[in-house]
Amino acid sequence: MNYQRFFEDAIDQLHAERRYRVFADLERIVGKFPRAIWRSNGRAQEITVWCSNDYLGMGQ
Repeated sequence: MNYQRFFEDAIDQLHAERRYRVFADLERIVGKFPRAIWRSNGRAQEITVWCSNDYLGMGQ
C-alpha cells in the first residue's frame, strides 16, 4: 500500500470539500484587547477577536 498517496488523496479530499483548516495569521495589539491585526494575501486589516481563550489576559 502506498501510504504517501493515501494521505495525499485524503488531504486533497479535505481541500475539495473546503474542510481543510487554515489558521488565521493574527498579530495582537498591546493594550487594545480584543483588537488584532489580521494578515492575509499581503493585506493587513484591524479586527476584533471574539473567540479568544485569554482567561488571565496574558495574551497582551
